[in-house]
Amino acid sequence: MNELAKQNEVRRQEVEALRDAVKERRRASVPPAAGDYPLANIKARIERALSERSGRDVGPWEVDILDRSRFGADLAVRLTGLLKEGGAKEYIASHVPWIVDALKSSGLSDAVAEVSQKGIYVNVRLTDDWYLSSVASIITLGDGFGQNDTRSERTQIVDYSSPNVAKVLHAGHLRSTMIGHVLGNLHEACGALVYRVNHINDFGGFGFMLEGYRRFEAHFPEGMGENNRLLAIYAIRRSLERTVSAGVDLDDAAESDREVIATYFPGVTGAHALRKTYDEFVAASDARFHLLEEGEPEEVELWLRMVKWSLADFRSFYEALDINIDFTIGESFYLDAGNVAVDEAIQSGRAYQLTEEMVDEEVTELERALEDGEITPEVKAKSASLLEKDLGAIVVPLPGGERLVARRSDGRSIYATRDLGAIKLRREIFEPTDINYVVGQEQRVHFSRLFQAAEALGLAEPGELNLKHTYFGFYVDAASGKKLSSRDSVSSVNELLARSVEYFRAKTAESGGMTEEEIDEAAHQLAVGSVVFNDLKKDMKASVSIAKDDLNSVISDFEKSGGAYAVYSAARASAILRKYNRPLPQAADITSFDLNDQESLLILRLLEFPEKVAKAADEDNPAVLLRHLLDIAGIYNSYYASAPVLQRDQANEFRLLITKSVQTVMVNGLDLCHVECPPKI
Repeated sequence: MNELAKQNEVRRQEVEALRDAVKERRRASVPPAAGDYPLANIKARIERALSERSGRDVGPWEVDILDRSRFGADLAVRLTGLLKEGGAKEYIASHVPWIVDALKSSGLSDAVAEVSQKGIYVNVRLTDDWYLSSVASIITLGDGFGQNDTRSERTQIVDYSSPNVAKVLHAGHLRSTMIGHVLGNLHEACGALVYRVNHINDFGGFGFMLEGYRRFEAHFPEGMGENNRLLAIYAIRRSLERTVSAGVDLDDAAESDREVIATYFPGVTGAHALRKTYDEFVAASDARFHLLEEGEPEEVELWLRMVKWSLADFRSFYEALDINIDFTIGESFYLDAGNVAVDEAIQSGRAYQLTEEMVDEEVTELERALEDGEITPEVKAKSASLLEKDLGAIVVPLPGGERLVARRSDGRSIYATRDLGAIKLRREIFEPTDINYVVGQEQRVHFSRLFQAAEALGLAEPGELNLKHTYFGFYVDAASGKKLSSRDSVSSVNELLARSVEYFRAKTAESGGMTEEEIDEAAHQLAVGSVVFNDLKKDMKASVSIAKDDLNSVISDFEKSGGAYAVYSAARASAILRKYNRPLPQAADITSFDLNDQESLLILRLLEFPEKVAKAADEDNPAVLLRHLLDIAGIYNSYYASAPVLQRDQANEFRLLITKSVQTVMVNGLDLCHVECPPKI
């Protein structure tokens, strides 16, 4: 067994031990049944009453939540299947009367106070006691309110963040990290066994790092940080690559590239000499990578050190976001599994080597298509170039005449090899039902082909393993609309976070009554919360604009997106409870209270929370939950202003329980979205 294989064997033992720890943690946390929540329960009771009255399954039906101040009721019931079957007139004449009778039955009298008809709708007004007991159930479940068992049969891998070793973290990694982490939270809240995986790109192109470090180490400035040396090697390679591609002498190269090349390739000035130097560097780097793949001890030892340098550098990024990802696994871990998958595919005939004869046949077909006007000369030239490039490679045929290159013509692995190996090995280790790759939109074609290839090779059988790519848009410059470069985006986002902390620190300090430590904590939580909330509230596929030269306006816009507003709403409820500073009254002891129209709507929105959590998880869309939290915040802030909870030394006990319920739902919901609520603001 070579050195790389030995390292991966040790790593597998570590991964399996951590897997078992995650499984044990999940077993200790049993979520409430979705059907046991008050709103789900009353819906089920209504459906049961309708089925018993009709003597059959009532088919599709809907329940809408109403604003009592407008409609005088709380729920609107409509049997959409019967409505579609006979039309509105027939439905009102033949079905609405028995629906009304069914909902007036004694079996629902504890929850249903009044039933009325409004056209095709049967409206239900719920009892005050039902509202009181429902509020009590929110408080009783506390931190667990909203969790449910809708995905308890699923085992979900969420693959996100995925930085590149020896490169700069950019805003795409920020978006992937935030979105992926929150999706993991949502699936976990719905009872799934979730494995969070940070898929580190630690292998592809690493030959340049190994070769470059040996060549340039003596030239690095004294005191240069370890990871900065890796970034420097990448910059050196890109400078030489750009200059060679331009086909110019050193004197005509871009100034920044000229300085780099003169430092690390002294005496190499002519275009021909630059090309020769570059080709030799590429060949030497390929040889280094081959030795790494073969597990040569010296290369593996240096590679391991380099990976550790980058991981240490990434740590501050994750700490700033207060995010911990269970598994950090490099793509190198999947090398052997990928090669086995490709070898098995060749043996079974599901993959083959692209021969010269095959290439000639496809080129002939391209020429025919060009003559018939089916394709343009540009498409023909590009397709022919790709065929020439793939000659001798191992390919997997895909639907529509497409193919996935699974191994290079020289037998070396590529990203696709290791991505196929990841699916194979993850199935062995984690036994997932779902793998969700949270990666930018630029990878859509790759993942589409990867998933088709995985199915073609039998690595992902339909119905057994669901593969999904959740993609997102870029960070763009607000002025030009252009995608920010890696360096621009990460520096802008880092500065944005730092400036946001300053902004919220000044704003929090104005309120007074807080220690410096409390102000610092609140400022950090509000800053991160605003960035996360703004990102998740929008359509993930849309771009996020950053005005590089006016971050104050960006921070203001982020605050307006609702994150701080939602946090302030939760904090307002917390402040009331802190001021009360006594054990809450028990619902059973509250014998007299008045339920107003605004309270009924607010409580129903709170009770919808578990359903919104389940929907957000099912759609892999945190915005579903965020919009609901903003809806609750809006109703509560209006309610708070018109319905005092504490007056002098007296407390309205029912409103106190409502306040506690609002605090519980808002804190739980924001926590799922990785937005922390400071104890005080």
